[in-house]
Amino acid sequence: MAEDWQEAPSKAERDRIFKETGVRWSELLRLPYWDPTRFVIVDAMHNLFLGLVKYHIETVLGVREAGKPNKRADCPLATKDELLAARKVLSKGLKKKSDLKKVKKPALLGLCAENQIELPRPAAGEITRATMVDALIVSLDCGFME
Repeated sequence: MAEDWQEAPSKAERDRIFKETGVRWSELLRLPYWDPTRFVIVDAMHNLFLGLVKYHIETVLGVREAGKPNKRADCPLATKDELLAARKVLSKGLKKKSDLKKVKKPALLGLCAENQIELPRPAAGEITRATMVDALIVSLDCGFME
């Protein structure tokens, strides 16, 4: 197919051959040891070093270690101080739903992980603060009305 591409009489014919086969001539094909089917380079920089494989596994497929919050850049892990403050809110007892709404989102994720609360996976986007608050309230059996 590469030879057909090279011997094509016009650019239009080369374009047609390439469109049909996806193959073009390369000077590397003159080397007797060159095997383009065996010497394809996996793009390690994009797949591994830039984290695209990790992104697809964790974000697209939703696979992650059990009990660990989602470590996305838009929702970093909570600091120790944030988690302590969030635990303090829980230990005082919740009087109303808005008590948990003051807690930062990473700390809410941490509380859900600590209490082994499985959060529903949204169809698109990220888990919202309201979803985490509702899951904590239901799971911790905070029976109050607002």
